[in-house]
Amino acid sequence: MKLALRLWLVTFGIILVWVYFLFISPKIFNNHILTIPNVIDMNEEQAISELKKSKIKYQITYVESEEEVALKTVPYAGTNVKADYVISLYIGKIMPAAYKSYLGRMYEELADEIELMCNNHGLKLKIEYEETENMVNGVIIRESLVDGSILNQGDELCLTISTNHSSYMLPDFVGLSIDDALKLIEEYNLKVNLTYIPTPIDEDIVIFQSSPANTLIQKNNPYALDLYISKGVKTTAAVDVDFFIEVIANLGYEMELNYINSNDLENKLVAFEVQKLYDSNIVKYILWITK
Repeated sequence: MKLALRLWLVTFGIILVWVYFLFISPKIFNNHILTIPNVIDMNEEQAISELKKSKIKYQITYVESEEEVALKTVPYAGTNVKADYVISLYIGKIMPAAYKSYLGRMYEELADEIELMCNNHGLKLKIEYEETENMVNGVIIRESLVDGSILNQGDELCLTISTNHSSYMLPDFVGLSIDDALKLIEEYNLKVNLTYIPTPIDEDIVIFQSSPANTLIQKNNPYALDLYISKGVKTTAAVDVDFFIEVIANLGYEMELNYINSNDLENKLVAFEVQKLYDSNIVKYILWITK
């Protein structure tokens, strides 16, 4: 009888211990309230040590930064959390700089930028020149570093610059006076055909060119460039409206026609407006015409 009682007592004790550790203990200890310490501006090792001292559970997220220190915690320092709560610790990391390609761009325009980049990252700059017929003078046609590659101190950046004495980039004549345009044409030894068109733009202004600016042109090329020159008009009444609309359409400009009621003659140009004047791509004419 005593033996059976002892067995029952032992069994009951085991059940109590099992219930305590499985159900009671977690609720007692895991609900302790902890306060998140301030670890901002500490390095990673110091921040982790401080959190461990406060028995705070954490997970680390690395973000790009100029300094390798703790940037913030979520929730923020001073917040009370339960002992089993996992906070987020954000650590700054200085990410390695990557090379950005300069291919196809004019070296003269980028020289200061390239020199500064090399000085900041400890790169050795080497410039080479190569004669080519397919590119104008001064264009970067090769580079020793690959776009997106990591910059390491002591690396060499070798840039190959084009040299070409037989061709040039066609200037933008649109918006120039015909006198200034002819001076450039003579300098480039370029043949040209001039066509005068009546427009509301000032007289003797280039309004269109047959080849766009920055086209590669070989020197002494027999090609003749066509320039359209504004002839100007005295008054709107002197304009043949249908002819004027046809000219604008042929030049590829945008156009907006507004017809207004009038006791005057039909199909008469009363007023006009030119938007973004002298830009051959986006010139827009707004016309007001009687009906």
